[in-house]
Amino acid sequence: MSAIITAENITFRYSEGKDIIKNLSLEIEEGDFVAILGHNGSGKSTFAKHLNAILTPSEGKVTVAGLDTSDDNNLAQIRRTVGMVFQNPDNQIIATVVEEDVAFALENLGVEQNEMIRRVDEALETVGMLKFKKHSTTQLSGGQKQRIAIAGVIAMNPRIIVLDEPTAMLDPQGREDVIKTVKKLNEQGVTVVLITHYMDEAAQAKRVVVIDEGEILIDGTPHYVFQNAGLLTSVGLDVPQSTSLMFLLRRYGVKVPLAVLTEDECISVLSDILTRKNAT
Repeated sequence: MSAIITAENITFRYSEGKDIIKNLSLEIEEGDFVAILGHNGSGKSTFAKHLNAILTPSEGKVTVAGLDTSDDNNLAQIRRTVGMVFQNPDNQIIATVVEEDVAFALENLGVEQNEMIRRVDEALETVGMLKFKKHSTTQLSGGQKQRIAIAGVIAMNPRIIVLDEPTAMLDPQGREDVIKTVKKLNEQGVTVVLITHYMDEAAQAKRVVVIDEGEILIDGTPHYVFQNAGLLTSVGLDVPQSTSLMFLLRRYGVKVPLAVLTEDECISVLSDILTRKNAT
């Protein structure tokens, strides 16, 4: 795999204010699923906006699929390559009928009608919302609206989707539905960059990057990153609940691995403990 996103020593500041991002370098490979974590004000959302040229670096360079984001001539192609999904789906939904909303960007691009219908149906099928295509967007739940917003993006066939806190305003079921959709897209080959403050969401990515004060604090697999609980808590972050339980058990002298992220992994470890205890 080759890098589809490259940030080379980028620094970003508003006017003459302080640096929000500081000499940050990062490569993301095509087909990867990267979660970016950080407390409020860490620079993670600012970095996300560099990935489709909403912002461009004050210093350094960002390239997307080989295109320099600072070159205005590349802007249209970058926006077709990178789809953005934001926190509040109400700010992205424009039409009053689901299928019309998903088709909106395609109409603006002049996509032929039969092709547009095919793409809209495929996108709605991908996010599990095809049966709602004739429904009013105002009657959808928050999670359903967010999935429609994602469908509107994927109908444009982007190679990359950047999601900036997409579940922050949703209930637990809505969060779960959106993350399932994101994982499905990644399995279909779409490169995913997920900005989140939910540790359990980040644990489902293939790679986790933690940003603090505009710099990369730690970068690696979820199992590697979340073993560093002390480092994460020092910058105001938590760890997944399963990992937290392992640390608590360690504190009470129970020998358990720290690299436990999911409920299934946690159940497996606890079952082993009970089996050993019953055998003695």
